[in-house]
Amino acid sequence: MKHWTQLVRSQEFRAFLSAPRKLLMLDYDGTLAPFSVERHKAAPYVGVRSHLETLCRASDWRVVIVSGRLATEVSSLLGLPKGLEVFGSHGAERLDPGGTISRAPLPPAWERALADARFWAEGQAVTQQLEEKHGCLALHVRGLTPPKAAELLAAATHAFGHMAQAAGAEVLPFDGGVELRCHACNKRHAVERLLAEERARHGQGLAVAYLGDDLTDEDAFSALGGEGLAVLVARRGRSSLARHLLRPPGELLEFLNACALSASPPAVATAPGDGPEEGGEAHGLRGRLVVVSNRLPVTLARKPSGWEVQAGAGGLVTALAPVLRDRGGLWIGSCGQGGEAEASAPFARFSKEAGYRLLPVELTGEEHRDYYEGFSNEIIWPLFHDFQSRCNFEPRYWNCYQEVNRKFARTVAANSREDDYVWVHDYHLMHVAGFLREQGARRSCGFFLHIPFPAPDIFLKLPWRRQVLSALLEHQLVGFQTLADRRNFIRCLQVLHPRAEVWGRGCVVTAGVEEKSVRIGCFPIGIDYAAFAKLAASPAMAAQARAIRQAYRDRTILLGVDRLDYSKGVPQRLRALRSALARHPELRERVCHVQVLVPSREGVGEYQELKNEIERLVTQINGEFTVPGWVPIHHLYRNLSRQELVAYYLASDVALVTPLRDGMNLVAKEYCASNVTETGALVLSEFAGAAAQFQRLGALLVNPYDTEEVADAIKTACCLSRPDRRMRMHKLRENVRRSNVSGWVDSFLDAAFSRHLDDFAPIETVQFHEKPPRRAGKTWPRGH
Repeated sequence: MKHWTQLVRSQEFRAFLSAPRKLLMLDYDGTLAPFSVERHKAAPYVGVRSHLETLCRASDWRVVIVSGRLATEVSSLLGLPKGLEVFGSHGAERLDPGGTISRAPLPPAWERALADARFWAEGQAVTQQLEEKHGCLALHVRGLTPPKAAELLAAATHAFGHMAQAAGAEVLPFDGGVELRCHACNKRHAVERLLAEERARHGQGLAVAYLGDDLTDEDAFSALGGEGLAVLVARRGRSSLARHLLRPPGELLEFLNACALSASPPAVATAPGDGPEEGGEAHGLRGRLVVVSNRLPVTLARKPSGWEVQAGAGGLVTALAPVLRDRGGLWIGSCGQGGEAEASAPFARFSKEAGYRLLPVELTGEEHRDYYEGFSNEIIWPLFHDFQSRCNFEPRYWNCYQEVNRKFARTVAANSREDDYVWVHDYHLMHVAGFLREQGARRSCGFFLHIPFPAPDIFLKLPWRRQVLSALLEHQLVGFQTLADRRNFIRCLQVLHPRAEVWGRGCVVTAGVEEKSVRIGCFPIGIDYAAFAKLAASPAMAAQARAIRQAYRDRTILLGVDRLDYSKGVPQRLRALRSALARHPELRERVCHVQVLVPSREGVGEYQELKNEIERLVTQINGEFTVPGWVPIHHLYRNLSRQELVAYYLASDVALVTPLRDGMNLVAKEYCASNVTETGALVLSEFAGAAAQFQRLGALLVNPYDTEEVADAIKTACCLSRPDRRMRMHKLRENVRRSNVSGWVDSFLDAAFSRHLDDFAPIETVQFHEKPPRRAGKTWPRGH
């Protein structure tokens, strides 16, 4: 019997979801709803209704409930979505989507048997345990003590047996009781009828599945005759005709979610010119990937000849561009500089050349100030990085943030279709999915947070905490960098929604909140390993690295590469370096620290103060320790090209990556990928997301707030032997190679779609699994 993890990746499941017509039949009690002693309170699991509603609206699905209950009772408990039909009383009655009930004829002797059964129940004083249905009489023993239940079941089985012989009926046990049933009341008949109807209408393009939990569902499994998916919904496997096992409720919801994501939208007649402006239907494409981020993956610059659009760099662009291009994809974002309207022609040219469409969202100066600089960077950024004292909870920022998210949502709604998948990135746009729903645009949405998610005691300080959390819950899948971030999110969810439940194990779990089910996963982002490794292995880079080392007289080079931001911990790192030089005099004149600081938000006073503090510390430390021919710190305040950066990575002996808090920190991974000689060492903050991957692989983990610990780690890294360095760096590089950026995209989309990942492919075109060639020749001498 296949479990969910095997089923979801099987060709059988993919074939089922990709069939042009699907028939999904489901039991109710124990399958879609937990058993309840008070049967009228057996509500479906959280999220079931929404998934069934999606399937019922789809043009390629037929969903039928096959239950032992009365059809009207199932309808009432489920809040019957439009288009859903029910076979009740084990198939003896049928409630069609229009609300009409039809019932199978019963033999005349049934009324006599029913009267005898009632008489027997009165004599046993168990009439309250009886449930009368069309052609069925069930005796329930749930809630009784085991001895009492066993005694009553034995007596009822014996008494009902005599009545069944006279009425041409049968006595069958079920999980929690025993039932007297006419032969017409059998789930086998319902399944056979449904199969016959669908085959007559749709021929050979039909795929079927039946989900059930108890003994009465074995008749339905038998009726499938080995065709389709026979799925047992149970906590543990048992002897069954079913070939697959789903554990409720988490794996059941995963199954329904995969079905809902595969569903085609309802057939709607559209007038000429309706729908998205470009791509999509015009090209015969379905199910595009729509990426939504604050910034587009391009730069917009005004030249004497007009606006010019140039491709951006970075792992995200490298990973997503082939996926978008192959599926006629769309990327929505702003350029952050204005002028998008004037640059429409260059955007169109770039889109044509790139093979996927860029759609800019133009922001006013006020919107950029209050939404981006205000709410995003004066509230969410410091709060999520554990700097709540730096937050400016200005209500004006919140209002503008919502309006800009609405603007993005309107753009998405106007330029996408129901079968597109919308992948929203980062904290700037947490409300897009919610506003899409508010605007009546039904889209499957996923969200990935690139920064950390704070613990409840920090997140709850946000005045709009409930609104932000509710907005994230509008996505079908919410992704985080680390398990710690996912754990913090779940804890916040449970604080603000005490009745929320979480099911599942592993990297992706399912949360049930009110009537929603949301998948929550951990997807550590990677880098384009092959690009960095290939560039670092080139002769040109070797020459540049050699020149850098010669300029520093072959001393041990310590490297720090950071954007100007208080979360990067640059002042703390400089103080730790001062401590290392003071406590370990043998490091003096033998090490040089190169601090690359990338300009950021220079117009913000707080960032200017940080820049001044860093420059003051550099001056003080250099003034304290400099001797003729040696300056301990070399400070570079500018952007470096990738070639320059890789040259420094390759030339450096030790990378100091010590942020106070970071979602992942890709500098650590870039350094490892570029270290083709495998002779470098990595000092890494415990509070960087990368620490979760690197902690057992050879990185020297430190608490960046502990100056002496960082100082000692610097000394240790400088004194590592060459074999120790090679062993540590080899492990780190192998991890970076395996978990590259294309693997990150692969894992997120696989979790979002199950089989749909193939629809966005070929993702293999950007997977880099080959190990770059080692550079031949003598390695550079080290200064320790």
